[in-house]
Amino acid sequence: MKKFNSRLISIALIAALSFSIAACSDTESTTTPSSEITTELTTTTTEATTTLTEYSGPLPSSDVSRSWEEQDLAQQATMYATVTNGNYLRVRSGPGTSYDIKGTLTRGQAVTVVAKTGNGWYKTSDGFYVSSQYLSNNQPS
Repeated sequence: MKKFNSRLISIALIAALSFSIAACSDTESTTTPSSEITTELTTTTTEATTTLTEYSGPLPSSDVSRSWEEQDLAQQATMYATVTNGNYLRVRSGPGTSYDIKGTLTRGQAVTVVAKTGNGWYKTSDGFYVSSQYLSNNQPS
């Protein structure tokens, strides 16, 4: 009789554990014809990613009113972003960090410039601005 009670308690514990696992599972439990309960536990891992918008022009037109002086270059020039690996150069609606970000350039990415402002920013052929501090005539290696 004692063996029978131990076996009954063991079966009850196994059934309770199976139902607990099934309740926590992302998938449904299925019952087989022999009344055995099958459960499946699914674990999902997600990885955080950052997506940056790359400058590929033409960008949407800028609606910033112009309050700065700029001088057109004798001819437009192709320049390259010289930011360090892992960073990006912001393309802005005006010549300064207080203007809205409209896109980005990655290291070595080319941009066509047509004018330079008095405060050290280049105007791109699309009418946006990038800091001359991070542009070079030579493509970085």
